Amino acid sequence: MINNNCLIDELKKLKESSKEAVENITSFSEFKKYMHVKRNVEDELFNIINESSKSNNSKLILVCGGVGDGKSHLISYFKSKYPEMMSKFEIHNDATESFEPGNTSIDTLNDVLEKFNDDNVGNSNKRFILAINLGALSNFIDSKYKDMYSDLKKYVEEKGILNIDVSDNSYNENSNFQFINFSDYHIYSLKEDKPKSQYVEEIINKITQDDNQNIFINSYKNNCSICDNSYKCPIKINYEMLMKESVRTKLVDILVESVVKDKLIVSTRSILNFVYDFIVNTKLDNKNNEELNEYIQKISCEEFIECMFVSNLYNHKELSQILYSINKIDPINSTSENLDNVIIKLNITEDMSGIFKTYLQLSGDSYLDLLMSKSEVIEGEINKLKTKTEKQILKDELINMFIRLHIFISEDELDLDDKTYISYMKSLYSWNKGDIRKLTNLYKDVQEAIYNWNGEAIDGRINISVGRNQMRYKVSQSINISADISNLKSDLNDELFKFTPSLILGYKNDEKGKRYKIDIDFNLYELLMRVKDGYRPNKNDKYNYINFVEFINKIQKLGNQNKEVYIEDKLGSSTSNYKLVYNKDFDIFEFKNTNEV
Repeated sequence: MINNNCLIDELKKLKESSKEAVENITSFSEFKKYMHVKRNVEDELFNIINESSKSNNSKLILVCGGVGDGKSHLISYFKSKYPEMMSKFEIHNDATESFEPGNTSIDTLNDVLEKFNDDNVGNSNKRFILAINLGALSNFIDSKYKDMYSDLKKYVEEKGILNIDVSDNSYNENSNFQFINFSDYHIYSLKEDKPKSQYVEEIINKITQDDNQNIFINSYKNNCSICDNSYKCPIKINYEMLMKESVRTKLVDILVESVVKDKLIVSTRSILNFVYDFIVNTKLDNKNNEELNEYIQKISCEEFIECMFVSNLYNHKELSQILYSINKIDPINSTSENLDNVIIKLNITEDMSGIFKTYLQLSGDSYLDLLMSKSEVIEGEINKLKTKTEKQILKDELINMFIRLHIFISEDELDLDDKTYISYMKSLYSWNKGDIRKLTNLYKDVQEAIYNWNGEAIDGRINISVGRNQMRYKVSQSINISADISNLKSDLNDELFKFTPSLILGYKNDEKGKRYKIDIDFNLYELLMRVKDGYRPNKNDKYNYINFVEFINKIQKLGNQNKEVYIEDKLGSSTSNYKLVYNKDFDIFEFKNTNEV
C-alpha cells in the first residue's frame, strides 16, 4: 500500500521557510508551545521582569544580545504564559518595529524611550521591555541623543554590557535600569570532559520523543507503518536514526564543535532547519507525495546513499552556514592510522560487510542495515553496474558512508576525534573556572608559541624582524615574560552556562611593570599549537591574526634589545654568532664574536 500521507508533511514545519518560522512578540502558536525548550536565561529574565512588575519605580529592562538568539521568542513565550505579569509592560523590539517610515532606528528608540531620558527617568513609573541587539544599543548611546540619555549610557558602561566579559545582571530595585545579555549564554555549556548542549538535545528530543503531542512521531507511527516504501525510504530511515541516542549525542557534539570553530550564531530556528536538512535530502524536499513515492520505489543504491543523513550532513554546505561549517570537519578527511588500515582492507577485501559489521552497530532490517551488513546485498548492488569505474565509484561511496556512519553508530573505535579541539575545550573550561592548577601547561604552551612566532630561537630569546625577510641572518633578543593570571575568576560550578567563549590570556614583565592580554579563539589556538611544535607562520597567518601580531609587537618591547641583541649568520653549513652589546660607560654599542653554537 502506498500512503499519500507522509512524515515529510509534518517535518516541513521545521524549515526556516515554513509559516511556523515567523517570529514575533505578539503571537505564540501551539507548535511553538510544544517545541519550546527552557534555557537558563529564561529563569533569570523571568526574575528580572517579575521583580520589576512589582516595583513602584520606572523600570527599563534591556533584553540584549545578537541576531537570532531567541530574545523575541522568549518574550512572546512570556506573553503567552504570564499574561498578567507581562500586561504591566510596554514592549518594543528594536529589530522589527518602526513608528514612522522616515525615522531611523535611532530616532524610533529616542521616541519610545522618552520616559527614560535624563529628565524623565526619575519622575515616572513606566515599565518597559526593550529587545535590542548589542550593536544597536552601542549606536544609540553614542548617537546624537547621547546627552539626553547619559544615565542610561553610564549604566551600560558600568555594567560592561558591551564588553566581551560576562556581566553581573542581578536585579537591583534601586536602579531604573535592568538588563540581561543573551550573548552571555550559549547553546552549549562547559563541562570538564567535553562541552554539552542540553538545549539542542531537548530540541531534538521534542522531534523524536514518544509523546502524544509530538506531531512527528504520530505521523511516523500512523503513516510510515503502512507505507510499502518504508524499508527503503531515506526520510523514514534518517528519522529512525535520529531516535538513536548515540546519533543524537554525536549530532549535538558536531554542532557544538562547528559553533566553536567557526563562531556560528545559531538560533533555535536554524537548529530546527538543521534537523530538517539532516532528515530530508534536497532531492526529496520539493517533490509532492506522489512524486516522492514514485522516486523511492525506483531509488538506486547510489541515490539512496546520497539521501542518507550522513550525506545530507557533509555534502550540502550550500544549504546553510551550519552545514558549511560541518563540511569542514567531515570525518572522511580525518587522519588516523587505524582508519587508514581499515580503508586499505575495505579496498582489497571481497567481504566489505564483514568489516562494516565489526565497526558499526547494525541491528535493523532497513535497506541501510542490509546494505552495510549483508555481503550479498553489497555485491549485488556493485555487480549491477557495468564498468569498472562505476563499480569503484560505488565502492568509494560505500566507504565514505561507512566512515561517516562510524562516528554515529560505532562498534569499535577508529580514533577520529580532533585532539586539538578537545584540548582547547578542556582549557576553556579550566580558564572559565579559574582552575590555576590545570592551566599551567596552557600558559607554557602559548608562551612557547610567542617565543617561536618569528622562528625558533635559543631558549629565553625571541627573534626580531629586521628589514626584509631573508634566510642568512637571524636577530634575537633575550626576553623574560611570565603568565599573568590576575584576570582569572573563580567559578565553583561543575557545569558552566555563563562563560567567556575564548581564552583571554595575559603575560607580564615584572621588571618593566607591563602586562598584556590576548584573546585566543579556537583557530588561533590551533595555529599557536602548531607554532609551538615548529611551524613558521606565513603572511596569510599574520594577516588573519593581526591582533596577535600586534600583541607580539608589544611583547617584543619587553625584551632587552636596548641592551643587547644576538645575531646569527648562517652561510651554507657554517654558522657564526655575534652579540651587539650596549656599553653604558661609553654610551656605545660593541660588536662581539661569541662561541655560542
